[in-house]
Amino acid sequence: MKDRSDPAKGRRGVPAAVVLLAPGVILLASDVVRRWRHIHTFDRIHALGYAATVAASLVVWALLLHAASPRRGVVRQVAAGVFVAFFTLAAGVQGAYHGLYNLYCSHDSQIHSASIPWSVVCTLPLSRVGVILHLGVAFGLALLLVHLGRRWVEPRFVTWVVSTSLAPLALAGMTQVPVSYRLWQSSMPDFIYVHGMTSVVKEHLGIINDSPDRRVQRRSPEAVPKLTASPARPRNVLLILQESLRFDVTCVDPDPACTLATPFSNSAAPDRLPLLQMRAHDSTTAISISNLWSGVSPTERFETLHRVPLVWDYAHAAGWDTAYWTSQHTEFGNMRLYLQDIPVSHRATGPQLDARADLDYGAYDRLLTDRVVEEFGELQEPFLAVVHYSNVHYPYHFDPEHAPFQPSEMNKSAEKNESFRNYYKNVVYLSDMAVGRLIDHVRSTEAGKRTVIVYTADHGESFREHWQLGHTSSLYDEEIRVPTWVDAPAGTLAPEEEASLRDARDDFVWHLDLATTLLDLVGVWDDPALAPFRARMPGLPVTRPGRNLGPMPLTNCTWVWECEFRNWGMMQGPMKIEAREWDGEFHCFDVLKDPDEVHNLGEEACAPLPDVARALFHDMPIVTPPGRTAVDWGK
Repeated sequence: MKDRSDPAKGRRGVPAAVVLLAPGVILLASDVVRRWRHIHTFDRIHALGYAATVAASLVVWALLLHAASPRRGVVRQVAAGVFVAFFTLAAGVQGAYHGLYNLYCSHDSQIHSASIPWSVVCTLPLSRVGVILHLGVAFGLALLLVHLGRRWVEPRFVTWVVSTSLAPLALAGMTQVPVSYRLWQSSMPDFIYVHGMTSVVKEHLGIINDSPDRRVQRRSPEAVPKLTASPARPRNVLLILQESLRFDVTCVDPDPACTLATPFSNSAAPDRLPLLQMRAHDSTTAISISNLWSGVSPTERFETLHRVPLVWDYAHAAGWDTAYWTSQHTEFGNMRLYLQDIPVSHRATGPQLDARADLDYGAYDRLLTDRVVEEFGELQEPFLAVVHYSNVHYPYHFDPEHAPFQPSEMNKSAEKNESFRNYYKNVVYLSDMAVGRLIDHVRSTEAGKRTVIVYTADHGESFREHWQLGHTSSLYDEEIRVPTWVDAPAGTLAPEEEASLRDARDDFVWHLDLATTLLDLVGVWDDPALAPFRARMPGLPVTRPGRNLGPMPLTNCTWVWECEFRNWGMMQGPMKIEAREWDGEFHCFDVLKDPDEVHNLGEEACAPLPDVARALFHDMPIVTPPGRTAVDWGK
């Protein structure tokens, strides 16, 4: 360190200041380059918040680098190590994360993490070139800054003692500063990163409880051997997946005079083949997509559900092009991790469509259709593509300019139930505009003339039919009966496939059947190499004769997504049992004779389903739900 009388000290004052401010300036400049179009939309309060974190970031990094700048001493080496590690993570991880998801790793990205070490790198795919490049550049810059600090700063002892003392306090202060981490993200990326990591540590220490239930973690899929696709006819496959869509607001059967909430898809696919008794096994998005895309039962263990390949893996192994476009915000409940490693040539998620996508209902569905229309022609035939809409998820994306169902009101009170249901139907109507436009575009292209479209929803939505609102809370049909149909241009289905689909019109079929149907449409279902994977799939392709006649599990509680409160059920044909954790027995319904499920037939009428369910789900705890009168089950 130089003493006070060093004549070179004054000459080095400006370069030293430049070096000390450089880390914060680099972070600011990189953020502006990435997000200029987003940053310039900040309103006054978000702009002020952003400016405050810019100033704080400059100070924190200057203190850290100043503490690391002496040319001798053990403490300076420790400070340098902290600076290099922290800068590499804050700059490298956030840069790589933004490159993948168009937003920064935050509390939402981290809170459901089961691993602190993986949280440090935001569970990024570390083998990808882009991720390695971001981390490598950040690491190189950190080393260069330390070198420049030791070349140009040469702090006096007193000022070095001050910076070394203040640096830990500054880092501790970063963990306590509130940041804008959702929608606007109007804070510096380093502050957002520290805030997210602080949430992880607090969660693991039990200080906070923001993640009370298990959420999906990063998959480690088994390798799929090379498959040979032999579809019955040359074709592409497009799965359109809607969100929270009730069967009874949808024109599933072609109807030229459709007065329900889906007139646009109804008009765009007039020759579709309906499946009128399709049911999800749950009313939770994460569980539904696991069922639809893996084909394995939701009752499998954690290891199985996170190791089985998904439909993209199988199609890719068969040499097909693959794509996944969604307006869903995949930060919600760790969904990004479930899909992070799928092999696709084209991908978009809610934040990539709109940096301020809502965490619950995502980006606007019209933006999703815009993206797919833009990129659809880039797919190489044959291809398997999934387009996953999201705006029908509560709190719903509503447009008063497209709201034909009246009276309509966003009001969940019991006396406003019908107005609230109309509000929901208007939301469906708006989303269906985007779906109809997508189908029209697909059918207008040459590839679209060879594309089989499969349409379904992840689950339904309840409106107090059995006192509940929304979804995930029960397995009644308002939550699990889903609109489903197949639209196939002439020549894309073999006669026997079309006949099987027509015969299945009124058959009881399931999402697990739809998963295997997708594999059959791709043409890999009969490949001997698929046999070990097929053995774990209880579904049967609807494109072939034969239906599942045995019991099918229903549950909102799995190792993919642990439920807030437990509910289970089972169906065999039209006979259904269901129970929630406060029930002392299963309720039994015949959904054909009693579609509203109001007449409980008693467990004996559904035998042996109750015994099968108890063996699968174990004993019911009989817990009184919040806000309800306690029941003495001993009476």
